[in-house]
Amino acid sequence: MVKIKGGELSQPLIELLALKIDNPREDATEESPVFSLEVSDFYISKYEVTQELYQKVMSGIPDANPTPSYFNDSPAEGEQQLKRPVERITWYDAISFCNKLSELEDLTPVYKISDVLRYSKDNAIKHATVTADYSRNGYRLPTHAEWLYAANGGEKSKAEYKYSGSNELADYAWADDNAEDMTHQVGLKKPNELGLYDMTGNVAEWCYDNIWNEKFEYRPYVDYQGPKDGVVKIIKGGSFVYLAAGTFFAYENSSQVNGRQSLRYYNVGFRIARNVE
Repeated sequence: MVKIKGGELSQPLIELLALKIDNPREDATEESPVFSLEVSDFYISKYEVTQELYQKVMSGIPDANPTPSYFNDSPAEGEQQLKRPVERITWYDAISFCNKLSELEDLTPVYKISDVLRYSKDNAIKHATVTADYSRNGYRLPTHAEWLYAANGGEKSKAEYKYSGSNELADYAWADDNAEDMTHQVGLKKPNELGLYDMTGNVAEWCYDNIWNEKFEYRPYVDYQGPKDGVVKIIKGGSFVYLAAGTFFAYENSSQVNGRQSLRYYNVGFRIARNVE
């Protein structure tokens, strides 16, 4: 886990998100903007969750499938199969993983999960009732705001939005032009400014939030977790394939894909986060 010093998302990045924001207050000024997105200090995993870690954790849950990945053999030459990112898991499966890992490390789970229903094939969770208590110290999915902040360098790149889709993309990401249509062992590309690997490319990543489709008030938002209701979650980070099932996975860190929390995607995995105590 990498400790991230909190702060505000840069205004250029917020502008690229094209959020629906109410009319600004009359007393707003450039020196003291009244709409902002801010995150507190948090931890986020250096790598995407690997098949190895997922298998180790989920083997302890009755009825769970610890080996769900589509890319379950034939890694690229010189790469380790179990070091490839886990994929083809629902958002609910990622939530379940976070709780179980918390229990294994004697932490208090963030999520309460009930009314679990699983697919008859592969046993992925297709429905559950999930509530979150962010005062707890266990593992969790990053929020959309945390993911954006970490992917764009946090305070180290606060003054400007960092566009990852450049000529140097191949140095940092497994993308559609270098991944050969498959996932790769995590951590083989260069990290970003905060030491985080594969924030762009390899597999896209589930965030906690429902899609941000509401209208924001013109005020500061601190540790925003998205709308309370919804069944469609935010997916970030591009993937090894640019186009999958008719959906574009862009390599800009401002771009997002929206996915139903009950579905599995062969190019979507996740990384984990924790509060700083």
